[in-house]
Amino acid sequence: MSNPVGEPSTIAAIATASGPGGVGIVRISGPHAVPILARVLRRSEGEFIDRHLIHGWAWDILSEEKVDEVLAVAMRRPRSYTGEDVGEIHGHGGLMNMARLLRLVFDAGARAAEPGEFTRRAFQNGRLDLTRAEAVADVIGAASERALRVAQAQLQGRLGEVVERLHSRVVGLLAEVEAAIDFPSEDLDFVPLAEVAAQAASISTELQKLAGTYVTGRALREGVQIALVGAPNVGKSSLLNAFVGQERAIVTPEPGTTRDYVEARVVWEGVPVLLIDTAGERDALGEAERRGVELGRARARHADVIVRVEDATVTCGSKSGLHKSVGEGEVRIWNKIDLTPGPQGELGVSAVTGDGLNELRRMILNRVLGSSSEGDEAEIVTSERHRQLLDEAAGSVGRAALIAKEARPHELVAVDLREAANRLSAIMGVDSGEAVLEQIFSRFCIGK
Repeated sequence: MSNPVGEPSTIAAIATASGPGGVGIVRISGPHAVPILARVLRRSEGEFIDRHLIHGWAWDILSEEKVDEVLAVAMRRPRSYTGEDVGEIHGHGGLMNMARLLRLVFDAGARAAEPGEFTRRAFQNGRLDLTRAEAVADVIGAASERALRVAQAQLQGRLGEVVERLHSRVVGLLAEVEAAIDFPSEDLDFVPLAEVAAQAASISTELQKLAGTYVTGRALREGVQIALVGAPNVGKSSLLNAFVGQERAIVTPEPGTTRDYVEARVVWEGVPVLLIDTAGERDALGEAERRGVELGRARARHADVIVRVEDATVTCGSKSGLHKSVGEGEVRIWNKIDLTPGPQGELGVSAVTGDGLNELRRMILNRVLGSSSEGDEAEIVTSERHRQLLDEAAGSVGRAALIAKEARPHELVAVDLREAANRLSAIMGVDSGEAVLEQIFSRFCIGK
């Protein structure tokens, strides 16, 4: 089924997760979505009433064979996800059956969708702004309830509303400045430069605050990695098991039970956390043991926080680690306080009784998130692209505030305000270049 010059192609993909399942969905979008549905089900296009399920059989149009008993639905433009005509075939799940149903759709005239192409068409057709389009991938990839709430808020347009409000304030201020430039001799009541400076400074502060939430947004989106390091038998594996709530790492009295590293995933206050139990730091006796210690150290270097575990039962002194320096990004704790108290002023925990574990969680999250975790979850930035553009906009508005405060020419103030407005427009997807869109949608899964 060929497309007239300039007409978008009709795309299709499996929209449900791969693997065995009761039901799978093949999604179709484009000008020929409904005709393709009709061909595959051997029905007339008129039988597909908008948003009404039709029961029937999917046919192989080449071999004239029945393939699967299915339900099909047509969702005509513009009231569809992509803003185009959309069709779906709901068949029995499973890799082989879904692949065959998709092949029928290709034979009927569709082409394979690229990753994120459905959502990209929704953006290009005005169904979603770019903040909402990017949130689709975050909803799919959310690893905690809190991350899902933030992603859903962005999908509903909450972050876009905040950015649009700030953009409107910048544009309003720019209009005042440009009016003073265009009509210098008119007896008009322009906003004084001192007021322009005050308003610009206020906007810059709000932009910086919003950009600062990326610390929390990144943690929610990508998770936090925490490495447990220390000498053998200080209780690193026991601590990991205590945090997980089950035996994830083997614990024995024999030193060196953990040979390289063990990982386990948990969620702390809505933040996905990857715990890494590393091999005990020691002089290895053999090549395998030495290699295991090296792997553990290498893995710990990539963690967001290193928790250096000491043994509270060891007499304080040179062997205790009390006088060892703690590196940047490290937290030192004393384990086994159920047997003996740790040094005064140091955090003590017990993997056996659970004492101190909640305090340790809070300490680590505060170190990673700081004060950025406070505030409205709907106003949390999860995209590095958004953070960078917000920082740039804040810088431009801040420069405009300084220039206005110094009562320098209005033209200089306007340059920075215009630059800030352009940066905020780019967040929403206005005037975004093709390379930016390719980068954004390339991380989407096929079928979405």
